[in-house]
Amino acid sequence: MPASATSGPARVFSDVRATLAESIVWDPAQGVGRWVDIPNGTLTTADADGRVLQTTQLDPPLPSFQPRAGGGFIAAQDDTIVLTDADGHVERELAGVTHANDEMRFNEGKCDPFGRFLVGSMDPTDGPPGGALYAFSADGSVAVLRSGFGTTNGMEWNDDGSEMYVTDTDTNTVYRASYGPDGLLGDLEPFIDGAAHDGLVRDDEGCFWGAIYGESKVERYGPDGAHLETVEIPAPNVTSVAFGGTDMSLLLVGTAREDLTEDQLARSPHSGSVFAVPTRVHGRPAFPFAG
Repeated sequence: MPASATSGPARVFSDVRATLAESIVWDPAQGVGRWVDIPNGTLTTADADGRVLQTTQLDPPLPSFQPRAGGGFIAAQDDTIVLTDADGHVERELAGVTHANDEMRFNEGKCDPFGRFLVGSMDPTDGPPGGALYAFSADGSVAVLRSGFGTTNGMEWNDDGSEMYVTDTDTNTVYRASYGPDGLLGDLEPFIDGAAHDGLVRDDEGCFWGAIYGESKVERYGPDGAHLETVEIPAPNVTSVAFGGTDMSLLLVGTAREDLTEDQLARSPHSGSVFAVPTRVHGRPAFPFAG
């Protein structure tokens, strides 16, 4: 395997300077990218050159969203899951949960290969972590796949969906577990650790790209979890990673302005923007929600 999968440095793709840009999803049929700004509750759509085409306001927070097979989107808000039309306007509530405390909210969400929307929660309070990983089905049913997370984050699957990868940023660890059509999650085992992992995406060589929050970088790891490459991002807080572009070879990287000092913002003025890194590998379109 060649030493580097990138073919150029990170550049600004869309200079939106969001408070917290997350949940990047590329739509290959329309040739657009979308992402949320969590605390502001906005869903942004940009063309292949990063020009903003549309911004839709939803009730904040808006941690994550994914496409629906029938059109429109499924989205996580504070403690509810909603279905929207193609412009992001809410049509109806699908389901909700009661978090362990009032400080919690939903966080990362991604659809599995079998059409379920998996969403994690985050617990910013002290004490035993109360976060969990939930699975939402088209009939509105909810399953708790695992509890005890601090900040549930980046998710991915292997090619046949028999393994799932899920991140807990609070433990600096990406975990691996068995998975499948029945939606049962096996025992978690550490797969990658040692950094504040946020978003996660897998490429067509079976390698993983992880956003490292607070460290201005994305790391690439092999199918065995071995470190392969570091990609520098000109913003401290790196959040979401996804593949996009005309051939799904452009690594799109979300960042955040939240919690940065004035000095940090002066040094990294494009914080909160979406960056792009050209690569020689490719991603796959997002799995849609089956509802």
